Amino acid sequence: MADVIVVGGGIIGAACALELAERGASVTLIERDHLAAGASGRNLGLLVMPDDEALVPMYRASLAGYREVVDAAGFDVFMDREPSGVIKVALEQEDVEPATRHAELLAAQGVTARSLQSANDVREVEPALADDLPAVWYVAEGRRVDPGALTVALASSAAARGAVIRHHLPVRALHVVGERVRGVVTDDGLLAGDSVVVAAGPWSPALLEPVGVRLPCWPVRGWLLRVAPSRPGLVRHIIERVGWTGAGELDPRPTVGHLQGGTQVQIGAALHPGKDGTITCGSSWEHAVTPEPPDSSIPARIGAMCARVVPSLASAEVRASWWGLRPVTPDDRPIIDHIGGVHVATGHGALGVLLGGGTAQLIAADVMGTDPPFDPTPFRAARLLAP
Repeated sequence: MADVIVVGGGIIGAACALELAERGASVTLIERDHLAAGASGRNLGLLVMPDDEALVPMYRASLAGYREVVDAAGFDVFMDREPSGVIKVALEQEDVEPATRHAELLAAQGVTARSLQSANDVREVEPALADDLPAVWYVAEGRRVDPGALTVALASSAAARGAVIRHHLPVRALHVVGERVRGVVTDDGLLAGDSVVVAAGPWSPALLEPVGVRLPCWPVRGWLLRVAPSRPGLVRHIIERVGWTGAGELDPRPTVGHLQGGTQVQIGAALHPGKDGTITCGSSWEHAVTPEPPDSSIPARIGAMCARVVPSLASAEVRASWWGLRPVTPDDRPIIDHIGGVHVATGHGALGVLLGGGTAQLIAADVMGTDPPFDPTPFRAARLLAP
């Protein structure tokens, strides 16, 4: 019998498996597809400080843990060892106020955020930026990472500590004994365990609802576009439009109206300069109410917005585009809790890579009955559930 079964082979599940194995638990990780098959392998791969102050301790814990995993991996995992720097841009005048608030948050966390006051200042730091941006800041923080490779490294490290990694094995249902979930039903039959952690991203609610756990968490689709500019090194830093780290004003709750052509779409501007000279551009938020995206124009719209930030991208060669599903909650914070006899870690939205390691520490503390490393209150399910 496995002590703990972790459902989900994305970065949250892989991090949980490693943290639990390091604490001496007998762990089995089950993934229905391959590791990092979902959004964990289909995101920008940016480690930047979140806008929400409540998430900062979790982000810092994640970053510290990732460094150790990457350094110990027996294969190449791309991750900036030192901060590469982030350029925050205001694309519209209304972006300036939230950017100022974000700069104040960064300063409170000891991170330098310097306003680039003149065109010469901007050209010196990031020459390819558009000339007419209302405001630009340089932030001495942020790292790039290969999110898929990081997920595999976490799972591999867990396996090296005795965890069993089983992929291409769907979990069909949770197995309830009394008032606790004591295992999972898979295509290979029942796998029993003392504790179960559901970290299946946007597929978590489908597993949880039959056992009476109904959480406000919905799938939101996000597109990315990878381009190759004609000049290598066109972009020197991570570039983000201010505020593009969450769903913003988009209500993640889908309605029948969204099936009738009323789907909301938000387009962001974030650029990840890869070590191969390409640039990954993102992203979008769209209700995922159909198996395939209803609007094929979104990659073009992402490209157009990113070209407003870096005009030279208008002539860049398009190499690829893809999308992934993110589990999103109404307040853009994850749900990390023990509820209905099962441990839950989902709802990370676009911040799964930023928060995976810290999430694992909270889950492991819950499972093992130890003190949490930081305040878990902002992530408990009760905040989202009606009394």
